[in-house]
Amino acid sequence: MPRFVEVLIDSIPLADPKPFTYRVPPEYEDAVAMGTAVVVPFGGRRKVAGFVVACHDQDPGVPLKDLLGVLGDMAVPPALYDLFDWISQTTMSSFAQVWTTAVPRGALARKSQAKMQWVARAIAPPEGLSARQQQMFDVLVLAGGCLTVAELARRAGSSAGVAQTLAKRGAISLAQERIWRAPSLPDAQHILPFALNVEQAAAVEAIAQGEAGSSFLLYGVTGSGKTEVYLQAIAKTLSEGKSAIMLVPEIALTPQTISRFRGRFGDRLALMHSTLSDGERFDEWQRLRDGDAQVAVGARSAIFAPLPNLGLIILDEEHEGSYKQDSSPRYHARAVAMRRAELEGAKVILGSATPSVESFYRANLGELRRLDLTGRVSGRPLPPVELVDMREELKAGNRKIFSRSLLAALSEHLDRGEQVILLMNRRGYASFVLCRSCGEAVTCPSCSVSLTYHKDHDLLRCHMCNFAGPNPKRCPGCQSPFIKYFGAGTQQVAEAAQVLLPGARILRLDRDTTTRKDSHRRILEAFGKGEADVLIGTQMVAKGLDMPRVSLVGVVAADVALNLPDFRAAERTFQLITQVAGRAGRGDIPGRVIVQTYAPEHPSLQFAKHHDYDGFYAREVSDREALRYPPFQRLVNVVFSAETQAPAQSAAELAAGMLREYDGLTVLGPAESAIAQIRGRFRVQILLKTEDPDLARLALREALKPGRIPRTSGLRVAVDVDPVTIL
Repeated sequence: MPRFVEVLIDSIPLADPKPFTYRVPPEYEDAVAMGTAVVVPFGGRRKVAGFVVACHDQDPGVPLKDLLGVLGDMAVPPALYDLFDWISQTTMSSFAQVWTTAVPRGALARKSQAKMQWVARAIAPPEGLSARQQQMFDVLVLAGGCLTVAELARRAGSSAGVAQTLAKRGAISLAQERIWRAPSLPDAQHILPFALNVEQAAAVEAIAQGEAGSSFLLYGVTGSGKTEVYLQAIAKTLSEGKSAIMLVPEIALTPQTISRFRGRFGDRLALMHSTLSDGERFDEWQRLRDGDAQVAVGARSAIFAPLPNLGLIILDEEHEGSYKQDSSPRYHARAVAMRRAELEGAKVILGSATPSVESFYRANLGELRRLDLTGRVSGRPLPPVELVDMREELKAGNRKIFSRSLLAALSEHLDRGEQVILLMNRRGYASFVLCRSCGEAVTCPSCSVSLTYHKDHDLLRCHMCNFAGPNPKRCPGCQSPFIKYFGAGTQQVAEAAQVLLPGARILRLDRDTTTRKDSHRRILEAFGKGEADVLIGTQMVAKGLDMPRVSLVGVVAADVALNLPDFRAAERTFQLITQVAGRAGRGDIPGRVIVQTYAPEHPSLQFAKHHDYDGFYAREVSDREALRYPPFQRLVNVVFSAETQAPAQSAAELAAGMLREYDGLTVLGPAESAIAQIRGRFRVQILLKTEDPDLARLALREALKPGRIPRTSGLRVAVDVDPVTIL
């Protein structure tokens, strides 16, 4: 039996959490194990809850406090421990960091604990009830025979005392019961399984016949019915007594998906994502852990759903960068899914119309079994894509946000009562404010980026650190009054559309309009119900939308990310254009796509114009092979940051020198990061290329050992294995 335990305190919000050691009293030796929720003394007389993350018999040789008690309602399943350890090793993070990422934060806090209330249940009304008593009983029966006492009294316009009287007379029963706190969800679509076409049926059958631990790439064009394949694959998994995880890039953006899943699986579904309250998260976690729900739907962190007997993991839109966590532990949900499936004997489906280059490469090697859906359901055609050269618009004297072609199409489609989606992948009103006297842009005082103008509050905001300041009337540098806004954002696009299309009902979907809980869902539901004609937004509008009345999609500025200093820039642009184009023509109305660009000849845009993923992949993978970028070599991005430039540069140079001693590592840098300063910290980076990521991790552990690099001026080192961006 363990004599000592390492406990991770649940309520301490640390970036790099550390476990604390406690002695186990004899009375708890049989009750304590890895994952057990416990009560311990902390910081004087405080009593706090935590998780046991290690048990051992090694006396540390220092005075220790005793563990005070064991909680019985929040133990982490043992099946996840090996996964946590693997993530810790591969991401070069601590086990404690992985634990706090995987387990709902604050899960043991008092406000998260099970909610208990008196519940009234109807039995049978005796004779001679008073009018108030009879009214309350009738309300209870109409509600299905079960309500909390508080809700029953509210609906009956009476008091809890009447319920007590009914209980004494045997008309109802009263009992203290647990109340499950359910997340706010869209209405369920109770749609029976669709009849599958030949390709869909073949995919479902292949998945069903696959061996435990097998992996599939479901490569289907937009609108090809991938979701129905997911639903039927999950149903087959449940029929075998197993459970499933369904990952989506951003849970708030997929109300239609959740609605369809609820309609198919009802109360067997639980939702896991960051916008739930502590209590909702706690209840959903417990329902999954205890087997009350068998399907977990959520964003990245839902990969840690504590499901017993896991049979299937699905990553929809597997190419999305949001599956990679940008803080420690910097895991990728795709890699974690593959490892968890291997450990627990589950199958994995990676689905996308525009798979990541790495996944498509692995499928071509046979490491993933490829399942193709080559056409849209019901034989609907993919929408034609028109590239508009904005250089020609300027030559013709058109300096508006909308090209002549897009403006004419907007009027035409709206006049027919159809809907439109416009993509502008920059929020705010203007992307920067420039002084026309000295040529300087107004920049953030803490980050190496220009400030974005937000017209609705008349302020400038940094989209890196969220700094906000007043809109200057004069240049902060030279005091010239000749300052002007440049570069449009979603706010300016919406304003221009309203002026040019005065009768149109317009909704905006970006981070500024979705700060309140459930605001994503409300906006998308309103658009889906036809309460608006035009939906304008950032990349949010490119994902998970299946609106049959959308006949026109316009991309206002296709070049926003095309020339970023990142080797994935071309891939991201192709994926974004292809995905948003796929929102058009998904119903009976034919679709059309207009893409405005200053570089219509760029290969990514040309391939997107023809919905030609295979052509894009062939060119991109050839470029990657020549430059030895993934999938041909693995990358590790190491960022050194400090309060001044010198210590970050010095530390990076020392580390680079040590790393160059290893054969099998290519060391690029050190160099100033593309965004040289964020939140007041100067950033210098090293990029490692290797065919052996274990060698890179070993070399980094040696180079970053305490004492080898001076930790002055608050030096921090962030290691990102297999980064999705190197900015």
